[in-house]
Amino acid sequence: MDRLILVLLMVYAMISPVVMQVVADTEKQIGEANDIQMAGCIKINGQGGEGKSEKSQEKPEQNSKIPTPRSCLDHLKNGETRAKVYTIMTPKGPQEVFCDLRSEPGSAWTLVLSHRMEYRNKDTIAPFKKPLTMNIPVNEKSPNYNMYRMTRDQMTNIKSQSTHWRVTCNGASVDYRDYLRVRFADLDPLTFNGAGVCKKVEYINVRGHVGIEVTVPFWQMANRHILHHDSSARKCSFGASAGYVSSEDNFGFYGKINRKFRCSSSDYTTSNMWFGASL
Repeated sequence: MDRLILVLLMVYAMISPVVMQVVADTEKQIGEANDIQMAGCIKINGQGGEGKSEKSQEKPEQNSKIPTPRSCLDHLKNGETRAKVYTIMTPKGPQEVFCDLRSEPGSAWTLVLSHRMEYRNKDTIAPFKKPLTMNIPVNEKSPNYNMYRMTRDQMTNIKSQSTHWRVTCNGASVDYRDYLRVRFADLDPLTFNGAGVCKKVEYINVRGHVGIEVTVPFWQMANRHILHHDSSARKCSFGASAGYVSSEDNFGFYGKINRKFRCSSSDYTTSNMWFGASL
């Protein structure tokens, strides 16, 4: 009996590899007949599953950067964080713009107008006296703080990608003193025309007098005044700012100035208007 069992085991050992190969060949033939590449299948815990080639197991590529930025916000999305001149693509071709991507984290601001106080309210330098409804550019291809105003078409293009506008004093450094920020939905500086009209602002600070979500009087009149606020005016919810000069102009025009207001503290200080949006 023992010898019989031993013989049977020896026979099984000899024919087993042959049987297994036959089964494997049969499975391969059936699979190929059904257009299934069996070599691409794997077994997991005894179950068949679709295998993945080495190439298909590679991690997908990271989202690439925006190849042709159309705005300062696109540059911010691409990881830029500095305040400097960048190039954007506009409907009329490439344009150099000054982007502030640093002063208010998560926001991108484009400089559209800037001038030194010595160039204020002069008939010979209309870009800083006449309203933004007019097309009076200066140095529109060379953004700078001292003497700069975009064309109206350029401003309109930047506005189309913006939600807010703001005015700062002395560049892109912001501590929110002598600062104005407004939604385009509440006041569009490119179309507004009026005298002492109460308009809602998101934030305003005039010499330390702060208003948040308040109404403020604005002036901008056809062929006469560029957009500005008069901090001596008592109308609207913001009211007059303590320490004002009679008919004091802030954030533009500067017919009457207060040297305690940063934008007009000397002939070398600057007043800067920006259009922007946030991530």
